[in-house]
Amino acid sequence: MINKLAILKSLNLGQRVAEDELSDLTRYFLETSQWNEMLQGRKDVVYGPKGTGKSALYGLLSAHAKELETSGIVLTSAENVRGATVFKGLVASPPPSESSFIFLWKLYCLVLAGQAIRDRNLKCPSAIALISALQSAKLLVPDATIASVFRSVQAYFKGLISRDVSAVEYGLSIDPVNGLPVATRKTEFRARTQQESLDDVPVDTLLETASKAFETAGIQFWILFDRLDVAFVDSPDLERNALRALFRAYNDLRSLDNIVLKIFVRDDIWKRISAGGFAEASHITRTTSIIWTEEGLLNLIVLRLLNSKELTKWLGVTPEVVKNDFKEQAKLLKAILPAKVDTGKNPDTFNWMVTRVQDGLGVSAPRELIHLFEMIKELQIKRLERGEPEPPDQQLFDRAVFKEALKEVSKVRYTQTMVAEYPDLKIYMDRLEGQKAEQSLMSLQILWQTTIEVASEQAERLVSVGFFEKRDRKGVTSYWIPFIYRGALKLIQGRA
Repeated sequence: MINKLAILKSLNLGQRVAEDELSDLTRYFLETSQWNEMLQGRKDVVYGPKGTGKSALYGLLSAHAKELETSGIVLTSAENVRGATVFKGLVASPPPSESSFIFLWKLYCLVLAGQAIRDRNLKCPSAIALISALQSAKLLVPDATIASVFRSVQAYFKGLISRDVSAVEYGLSIDPVNGLPVATRKTEFRARTQQESLDDVPVDTLLETASKAFETAGIQFWILFDRLDVAFVDSPDLERNALRALFRAYNDLRSLDNIVLKIFVRDDIWKRISAGGFAEASHITRTTSIIWTEEGLLNLIVLRLLNSKELTKWLGVTPEVVKNDFKEQAKLLKAILPAKVDTGKNPDTFNWMVTRVQDGLGVSAPRELIHLFEMIKELQIKRLERGEPEPPDQQLFDRAVFKEALKEVSKVRYTQTMVAEYPDLKIYMDRLEGQKAEQSLMSLQILWQTTIEVASEQAERLVSVGFFEKRDRKGVTSYWIPFIYRGALKLIQGRA
């Protein structure tokens, strides 16, 4: 007979970060309308808060690359799925203007397209000429990694805009006679403006040539951009310039039928880069936003639990039946969880979990919920390994482990998300340690030892990043700190 300790050890809820579980995502993932719209090419830009599954969609597209290629869709990643970002060189040496940044993104897309054309041995005249021109310009080398491709693009770009024209051995152009791409050796050495140098390379026409080559072969080429929050995390100004330029390049490339950019971006980053006016935003319409409901989160957790054969055997359920019946999913979760964490008129356990990982913007991210489940499991295993009694009936978890697990999740969320991404706000958040969970503007002014104007400004910033939830009761404004941050700061329930 299987005991509860063995069942708990068989559970694998997965990793908090999608990049760390790419090989398992296909087993966990339930096809949604968003996923189907992306596969059908109706959505290009995916918005979502941190930890809500953008990278999971990105990873799943990559995992389906072979399957998609049989239907005429070729994928390539513009960024490493994990590890060092491809774009780190931009931090030290960014393009000098927005127009040059747009050019750099287009040139990178052109070289990625050239790689795909070469690797698939496309033989139409325009494809052959384009590959020859890119190779002559040393932009296309055999067996190149994504990082080395971007380095070669950046090196070519730097030489191109340099006053020393001799730094670029070959230029790229279009033969006026036959309209095919050619590489031309530089022979003129007069000083040139940056824009004149960029105009020497007709990157838009070259991209059209690549698109026609794909069209002739019956291929649609998708370039996937993800991890943009990692690429420019230490430079807000560079992040704004780089991503505004990327979206402008996306808009320009929409005229191409067979080269498509797919961009996965956090919604808070999108808000930052579009703040203060961004005319192109109104033209970015093929978008979708990731929004999680409690029902969706329940479905996500149960699908992962069903991968345990020990659990399904012990509960006497058939995984396929449960997957296709939401009532059965709710029933399964209800069986293994205690009825409530807090007694009295309080929510049921799963609702308690969802609300406890929710931030001030009302977002309950799968990342934190998975982490909470994993911590609850680990603490319960330790209890049973110490010889403490098993929970009653089919229940796998004792009430006592939930609040302890939430403290650990709170610490990780606070240090690895809030402090890591908003270090300038740390001084204000840290001064709340040991204080009441709900503050007034006046109490914040006293804690922060500043003027009421500065206190108001910083409080609103903390609202915008989800650390505070702004509340208004009978005309009185207060700032409420969600449960997800309370354990890390040892906050006390109540109002200051």
